[in-house]
Amino acid sequence: MKRFFGKKLGENIIFEGNEAGHIAQVLRMKVGQEIIASLNDENDYYCTLIEVNKKSVVAKIGRVEKCRALPKKNIVLYQAMPKREYFETIVTKSVELGVSEIRPFASQFSVNHDFKRERVEQIVLTACKQCERSKLVPVSDVLSFEKVLKELSDYDMVIFANEHSSDKFNITDLKSKGSIAVIIGAEGGFSLEEAEAIKKTNDKVKSVSLGARILRCDTASVALLAVVDILSEN
Repeated sequence: MKRFFGKKLGENIIFEGNEAGHIAQVLRMKVGQEIIASLNDENDYYCTLIEVNKKSVVAKIGRVEKCRALPKKNIVLYQAMPKREYFETIVTKSVELGVSEIRPFASQFSVNHDFKRERVEQIVLTACKQCERSKLVPVSDVLSFEKVLKELSDYDMVIFANEHSSDKFNITDLKSKGSIAVIIGAEGGFSLEEAEAIKKTNDKVKSVSLGARILRCDTASVALLAVVDILSEN
């Protein structure tokens, strides 16, 4: 059953803009067909289409169930800003792998310090529909490196993907952690000074190596988040 994001209108849900166009013009759906609506909350709304046109679509709510794809843990990705195409891939895969939030930041080796918010929000929307998440994943504005360091004390554990680390990935207590930060560098990784600053932030920081092979930043994010997702039972 197809999923679309809309807004509540009385006892019904209305879809406008691109979502209405997708229903009416791309999929050519008709009155009487069933869909799943998302209202950016924790529920799935099973609906029947009662009005379909190019500019707006209206659906009547049938039953409501809690979304099964919601993450169980608060996993936040801190991603040093890479090139645009890498960042867009990272956003897509991070949403699919169950992050609660994406917080990009500027580092010494970042070549990109901005992103087009409208495009990123559309990527998040598409990824949420793909993996059947009912709640959109927020993406912050680009943070300063200093701001990131201050925020790390807010988490139960901080996992820092550090190509300079000699420690192998050996984290076995993720199940007990409700709030986890994951830090990944841009194309050039982190400077030695930045790596030291992250490691010295507090004793919650785990500096880990992802192996002998240096991974591209978008590969590293997928590899590390997949491991964290599984071990934390997210």
